[in-house]
Amino acid sequence: MRLTDPVEADNLLGCPESEDLVAHRRERSLFLASLVAAAALAGCGGAPAQVEGTFIQPEAPAATADTPAAEVKPPAEDELTPDQKAQMEIALRRGGEKAANCAKVVPESVRGEGEVKVTFDGKKGRATDVSVGAPWAGTETESCIKRSFVGEIIVPFDGELEVPYTVKLPAKPEEPGKTKPGAKPAAKPAPKK
Repeated sequence: MRLTDPVEADNLLGCPESEDLVAHRRERSLFLASLVAAAALAGCGGAPAQVEGTFIQPEAPAATADTPAAEVKPPAEDELTPDQKAQMEIALRRGGEKAANCAKVVPESVRGEGEVKVTFDGKKGRATDVSVGAPWAGTETESCIKRSFVGEIIVPFDGELEVPYTVKLPAKPEEPGKTKPGAKPAAKPAPKK
């Protein structure tokens, strides 16, 4: 048998019911109920949430037949300020330098050059996506290259912009003592007399 009401538990144990005890429990229950109600009202009418100090805009009402949806027009490169262009160039260069290390991270990766398209989200102020082309598309190296660019921070702007960039994975360094396949062995020095 399980009891959830403290008054019933006291009665079963033979404790006399005290009017003061009952009055105290009622007051406490009313206080807790009013506290919960106040918290619920304050929580429903509060300000929009903030994440990492950034104000989150409330969502706009959905477009209906009477109100067309707002078009998101990607900014033209000439609409960016010099600071925004400089930050994008820095972010691309940093991502490219990190991507060059993918040759070490994925040893069997194809070496050489290839183009990627980096998508910058202006509202977030960072690179959010990367499409990797040949010769790395569909390989383990693709995910390494994507991780190199995604998250790079830039000066915010309105809209989204996709920027092409050439990634270079350096050739494997020659190991000392090994020769290239098909290379002639080095000539031995003539013995001294």
